[in-house]
Amino acid sequence: MVRSLLLTVRQLINVYLFLCFIKILLSWVPSAAYSSFGRMLSSICDPYLNWFRRFRFTRIGMVDFSPVLSLGILSIAAQLITSLLTTGTISLWGLCVSIIELVWSFIGFMLNLLIIFLIIRLGYDLFGSSSSSPFWYNLDRFLSPVIAKVTGFFPQKPLQYRTRLILTILIILLLRIALGLLVGSLLFQFKVIRII
Repeated sequence: MVRSLLLTVRQLINVYLFLCFIKILLSWVPSAAYSSFGRMLSSICDPYLNWFRRFRFTRIGMVDFSPVLSLGILSIAAQLITSLLTTGTISLWGLCVSIIELVWSFIGFMLNLLIIFLIIRLGYDLFGSSSSSPFWYNLDRFLSPVIAKVTGFFPQKPLQYRTRLILTILIILLLRIALGLLVGSLLFQFKVIRII
């Protein structure tokens, strides 16, 4: 009885996770988001998704990363139920490992996205023409605070924009690699300890 209830709850979480994912994708296409299907999905998913939008750390400039966090929480809930079904218990250790994995996946995603955007901006700076497209304006608005913080550690001698871009890419790339190695080794150790 309890097992079938847990299986049902896990399936409902997975379906809701899928619906939220579809809602997030539809939000990128305004005509689809405002269709009858899009409005129905909004009425189902927005109460949950909006709860995460109130956290400031999920926003960088105009970009909102709260959907990544909200989907991660649903994924952890499904993992915990799977663990409960498999072992009959939920370990605090397993919960800690899942939370660390969620936090790392969020941070890793953000760093990867920054690196991609910075490389795109550098490529445009090297090979692009001087276009005043809204895309480049918005990309610069998104990247400027990051570039300023990262290059703010260097001497007050003004650096060229291209040099600041390259330095920012290198520093964030090194940070991403170092954190990946650290978190990966920690998670490996946590899983080894859990086995022992």
